Amino acid sequence: MFTDIPILYLLLLAIVSGYLLGSIPVAALVSRRRNVDIFSKGSRLAGAGNVFYEVGHLPGIIVFSCDFAKGLAAISVAYTLGVEGILLLLPASATVVGHWFPLFARFRGGDGLSPLMGVTVAMLPALGILAVVTGAVVAIIARGTGHHPTLWGGTAGYGFLLVRSPAAENSALVIAVVLLAIIVLVRSVIGHKRRGIESV
Repeated sequence: MFTDIPILYLLLLAIVSGYLLGSIPVAALVSRRRNVDIFSKGSRLAGAGNVFYEVGHLPGIIVFSCDFAKGLAAISVAYTLGVEGILLLLPASATVVGHWFPLFARFRGGDGLSPLMGVTVAMLPALGILAVVTGAVVAIIARGTGHHPTLWGGTAGYGFLLVRSPAAENSALVIAVVLLAIIVLVRSVIGHKRRGIESV
């Protein structure tokens, strides 16, 4: 379908699409419908976790699902454009950056964890699902014990990916996804410490 278009142009289109999809401010929109300014509540981040605890469980689940879907959609667009292999990391990263600094919300976004999980599952379907489930279980346990659920869940989920990477058919892509996850997690923990928030 796009065989006559140079791959560089298709890659740039995939990156721009990823950023624009990531920029859709789902958390802000859902919160606004409940008459809540999410940027002034809790962690002051427009993410699923903050909506879950400050607006309501159902709105939080809706935001998570939509943000997760943004990651899935971005990689689906990239696949459609013919982007494959390690190059998928570029539109994946653009999606996360769009969530961090959304064009449609004055560049005020969330942690990027939900779209990260979406791109992970889209790029690594079987391993990605196992990683997300592992991370979710550990995050729930960590939340119950008063520890930082984002850090422990993310470490468990993407640690699982890292352990499985030598046996994976596309080990380079797995490692690349893990590196992206490390960046997201480190940024999340540093950001929450600056705001004086121990857990989200």
